[in-house]
Amino acid sequence: MQGVGPGSVLGGRYTVTLRTSEGVHHERWRASDHTLEREVVLVCFTAGSSVAAAALDAARRAAGVEDPRLVRVLDVGSDQGVGFIVEEPLTGAATMADLLGSGGLPAEEVRRLVGEAASALDKARQRGLHHLALTPGAVLRMADGAVKVRGIATDAALLDADSVTGEQASRLDAVGLVKLIYAGLTARWPAGTTSTQAASSPAGSAGSVGSTDELEGLATATAVSFASLDAAPTIVGGVAPPSEIAVGVPNDLDLICRMTLNDDRGPLSPGDLALQIAPWAATAPTNDGGSGIGLTPTRAKATPHRQLPTLPRRRRSAASSAAAGAAAGAGAGARAASTAGDQTGTDETPPAAATAKAGAGDTTAGSAPAETATDGPDVAGLEGTEPNDDGPNKNIAAAGAAMAGVAGAAGAIGDRVGSFARAAADKASAKAAERRAAHALDDEEVEDIHLDEALDEAPVGPLEPPIPGFTRMSSAGPSKAGSRMALAIIGVLVVVLLVIGINNVMKIGQSDPAAAPVVRVTVTRPPTPSATTPTPSTTAPTTTTAPAAPVTITGGSVLDPGGVEKSGKVKLAYDGNPATAWTSRWYGTPTYNGKKDGIGIVLDLDRSVVLTGVDLVLPAKQDVTVYAATTASITGAQKIGSVTNKDGTITMKAPAGLTTATKLIVWVTKAAPAEAPNHYRAQVSEVSVR
Repeated sequence: MQGVGPGSVLGGRYTVTLRTSEGVHHERWRASDHTLEREVVLVCFTAGSSVAAAALDAARRAAGVEDPRLVRVLDVGSDQGVGFIVEEPLTGAATMADLLGSGGLPAEEVRRLVGEAASALDKARQRGLHHLALTPGAVLRMADGAVKVRGIATDAALLDADSVTGEQASRLDAVGLVKLIYAGLTARWPAGTTSTQAASSPAGSAGSVGSTDELEGLATATAVSFASLDAAPTIVGGVAPPSEIAVGVPNDLDLICRMTLNDDRGPLSPGDLALQIAPWAATAPTNDGGSGIGLTPTRAKATPHRQLPTLPRRRRSAASSAAAGAAAGAGAGARAASTAGDQTGTDETPPAAATAKAGAGDTTAGSAPAETATDGPDVAGLEGTEPNDDGPNKNIAAAGAAMAGVAGAAGAIGDRVGSFARAAADKASAKAAERRAAHALDDEEVEDIHLDEALDEAPVGPLEPPIPGFTRMSSAGPSKAGSRMALAIIGVLVVVLLVIGINNVMKIGQSDPAAAPVVRVTVTRPPTPSATTPTPSTTAPTTTTAPAAPVTITGGSVLDPGGVEKSGKVKLAYDGNPATAWTSRWYGTPTYNGKKDGIGIVLDLDRSVVLTGVDLVLPAKQDVTVYAATTASITGAQKIGSVTNKDGTITMKAPAGLTTATKLIVWVTKAAPAEAPNHYRAQVSEVSVR
């Protein structure tokens, strides 16, 4: 970018030091604020670009949203042809894209990250702000585990993708959050899903979300920013569900991903998604799951992500650790060879055979001695062998047959899941083995021991009886004393039930005693003399008239003779918050470069009514005329009032003789100065009708 580089000073106080990222229209730099002596982050872009004015306006509005989960906007401005947005520094933070560099995250951590981000976006949505450009780079995890979301409203403005209505923007943010759930669980980005089609389809569950052209910049930026993440595998109807790529995926997260990305359903807003995935943990986990890298200064032991409960562990020496490392390397090589065979083998090799080969490779590698030759299971002592069998060879043959059956079943399941799922699982296993080897402890190691070895160390003795009064069950059944006790208990219960039943049967046909009659005494008093003589009334009857119901604004659109203005921000003129405002595009002169007589907004009333007055809040001095009308045109409209070069709160009283109207037109004939020299906009903060 011209004018920005290490050592450049913007705004007279921000010295640029290092560029950290680059977008389609902007660059992100680290900088130093010499006025307050602090580190900041600068988002820089060309001040004369088509997105500069919208980005600066979005940053000013985002600065008014207070939420600790949203990256704060500290300052905005332009200098030497460069527009810039100043954000708070995020020292020690890691983006979600960085966290996914070593594989998928634990499911509960994904739930926490996306849940916190959804809650923050829902608070911004209540102020009329949306993100519209959610990617794994927009969600960050701080060193203490806190979650931050950056780029609210500004990223969409820089991508020129903010021309959608509020409901459409809420749906787009909800879909973006679901994509983050998918990426967090699988470390793959669901590009090319039907969610983009749903965004442009008028028949979707969220309604029409804008044309494909309006969302093209967003889709392009997403694809460019996350080329480091592999694309999610596709199936008929969309992308493969997360449960077919990763293990341990919760059912609710898997269902939300399938419904949103493939079926054009799911949450309609970030708040809706937060309610569906709640609750989540308040703090980050102690490690990152598959990587085993701890988030605290204490190094965590390597534990495979979402693994089944492990067998008991025992200490071993450094020499045995080296032998076990060699065995693990051999097993990883066998699995890699099996994966290559699945991907490049011919049709003559059935999946069951390939799986059996992989299983045999793992067994061979795992049988390498670590301490002694007896670390493996004692085949001769397997339960179920007889004293007069053929010896260990027969047991080994039986074990081999069982392994072959397991391999055949695994091959059948592999056929149903698909080759891409097997390849993903093997790839994850290989990476996990590499990470465990890289982060092994230096002083002493731990190793898995077999179940029979753990049982050898267990105390020998009879177990406690399962039920009080019964001895340990054997193949001959319970003892005579236990049987007699059980029969006695059952007999007592039968007698009690019989007594209760006979008592209830005897009460059939009997009725409750009649209640005593209630005697009512009536006392009659003679009328008083005053009651017989009517007194004439001297008070005239009063008539109470109910106050008229207030007139409310139900919707609105832009009235532009040139046809270039958009109606996405009109609702900010009647949202009840004077801090937000409808603004037009910027023009070089107050009279719209001499090409238009004016620009206005048409507000729809809840009914046909004769207006008595209008209240306006103008953020800057402008020339404004207000009309009451039945169509979206000032031709034939009834003039209510006008002001010249006025700002602040303006009250207009309607003249007598007005007829009913269904619309209110606020027509700005002279625009107000905007954020930069030679920039003018039509601006209306709030409109109320009487």
